[in-house]
Amino acid sequence: MTFLAPALLAGLLAVAIPVVLHLVQRERRVLVEFPSLMFLQKIPYQSTRRRAIRHWLLLALRVLAFALMALAFARPFLPGTALVASDAGAGRDVVILLDRSYSMGHAGTWDRARDAARGAIRALGPTDRATIVLFDGEVEVGPPFTSEKSALTTAVDRAQPGSGTTRYIPALRAASGLIAPSERPRREIVLISDFQKTGWDRSQDVRLPPGVVLTPVAVAEERRVNVAIVGLTIEREQGDRERVRLSARVANRSAEPTGERDMRLDVDGRQAGSVRVSLEPNASATVTYAPFALAGERVAVTARLVPGDALPRDDAFHAVLTGASRIPVLLIESPNPAPDSNTYLLRALGVGSSPGFATRVLDVARVTPSDISSAAAIVLNDSRPPAGAAAPALETAVRNGVGLLVALGERAAWPETGPDLLPGQLGGTTDRSGTRGGTLGFIDFSHPVFEIFSRPRSGDLTAGRMLRYRQFSASGATLARFDDGAIALAERRVGRGTVLVWTTTFDSYWNDLALKPVFVPFLHQAIRHLAHYVEPKPWYTSGEAFDPGARTGTEATIQDEMGTFVVIGPDGESRTFERTADTRALPLVDQGFYQIRRPDTGAGQPALVAVNVEPGESDLALMDQAELVSAVTAAGETDARASVEEMTVEERERRQAMWWYLLAAGLLLLVAEVVLANRMPRMA
Repeated sequence: MTFLAPALLAGLLAVAIPVVLHLVQRERRVLVEFPSLMFLQKIPYQSTRRRAIRHWLLLALRVLAFALMALAFARPFLPGTALVASDAGAGRDVVILLDRSYSMGHAGTWDRARDAARGAIRALGPTDRATIVLFDGEVEVGPPFTSEKSALTTAVDRAQPGSGTTRYIPALRAASGLIAPSERPRREIVLISDFQKTGWDRSQDVRLPPGVVLTPVAVAEERRVNVAIVGLTIEREQGDRERVRLSARVANRSAEPTGERDMRLDVDGRQAGSVRVSLEPNASATVTYAPFALAGERVAVTARLVPGDALPRDDAFHAVLTGASRIPVLLIESPNPAPDSNTYLLRALGVGSSPGFATRVLDVARVTPSDISSAAAIVLNDSRPPAGAAAPALETAVRNGVGLLVALGERAAWPETGPDLLPGQLGGTTDRSGTRGGTLGFIDFSHPVFEIFSRPRSGDLTAGRMLRYRQFSASGATLARFDDGAIALAERRVGRGTVLVWTTTFDSYWNDLALKPVFVPFLHQAIRHLAHYVEPKPWYTSGEAFDPGARTGTEATIQDEMGTFVVIGPDGESRTFERTADTRALPLVDQGFYQIRRPDTGAGQPALVAVNVEPGESDLALMDQAELVSAVTAAGETDARASVEEMTVEERERRQAMWWYLLAAGLLLLVAEVVLANRMPRMA
């Protein structure tokens, strides 16, 4: 303790006044008339009372009162706690980060987490402010900074662990953004979590603002047992009826054996199989179920662990299986085709399985508008375009999303009156048959047609020898060129459709590419791209998004519908989703099955989407909290109180104002002394 006016401590000498008053006693003289003193002996009078202290309590009260008033006038203050006292007056800003990932649903963990959050709320001072931030892979900010503890407690009470995964970096970035603008001297982030090791990505960098204190609160048990289903494998068996064989991958995430457990398979809500499995510590296994026939276009399947364990969300794995897809392809040929012009095309399209291809071959003179409208992709193989009513039907179909592949041979022609679809102008023929022929010299491997060939040992497209090809001046994108610079493959977007021009044939006369192993995957990729084929996903992971308006599978036209969709979530509750140009995808949050349909489809079959939790979250290994704190706190940063500017002596004393309390205490002691003195017997 130090004093603003230490010279006034001389007033402490006043404490001697009560002592002197107690030791000096005034004798009351009573006059007694006496006739004569001549016969009395004179004896010296000596008072023993004036040297003795009779009322110690009164003396203590008087001395302490004078001492407190002397200290009050000296203006004391505490230099070591001046900043703390100042901070307490200004209050704190606190961000409470509450982990709501699905691992927090482990037995007892969530209850401890909410108790910790409520404890942090109760610890707030009258001038402190706080906000609640819930996080997993996403971040949800609760009520803005407030001193209302009831609002904060309500936000904690309503929170529940979801299906998301733990991600600390986005949560800490959000908390930093919330607390950085605060001008309060004390700023704190309270992180309440089970501190899973998988939730921290060390490759991402985040630093808290200077002076912000991070306080970790761990709520997980040291040893947690968990068994999780981490994936499904789907194998299809072709025959009279398509059959599916499923295999489930299960992992023991603990250091204890599991004992025998049931792995049950449900198909459309009915049990279709069960396999017993037991796992050693930190081991995994694959169980395979008996094959079953697909009863419809789609079925909902669930592999389930029975009985479940302390973390139920990863005890089930969901999927939606669809029947074999077949893309309808219309192959238009010349009235007088070459002997093998369609042979290799039909063979290549006949071996497709995922998806398959339903191919029809028609003479160009016999093509009707209905033939065109029923196809998802059209191959114009070494022929002129259709004439008559089929010509505008072809252009309309392409603009509505049907793909067109044009193969240019010696019979190919494109009249000026033909549909405006080509990505350039058709020219003459280049003949390199007198040499070893040409090869593909440039290939755009980033394009979907060639993307599968970008990986090592995926096939060599340059192995084919090109003996003849048509000259083509492209006005659209060029996807491949021959070694002499001539265009091999060009592309043009027409409305919602795509047109590809292959400047040679698909037979063995102008080139030998059809004889190479790469021909089949090249043709399949081209047809998938033209048909806008999207492989239906058997399941999504929580946090991904699903576009209900995007076409999938073998639908004949692109569906880019905007408007309202009705969504029934895994919890059975119905809500609406408005698909707009800016918001096309529906976030998938909860684990289970979503049903999505347009409100005007009546009783039609809705889209069915399966959602699973992230398997990595089932690994409950813990991380070092101190390592996380040191990683997000910049080296050399001071405590939050050190960021407060140094105050003068007068400011510190003025902010503490201890002299008021000392003076008030001294006056109260004097009042007490008066009351007590009046109750004691007077001196004779």
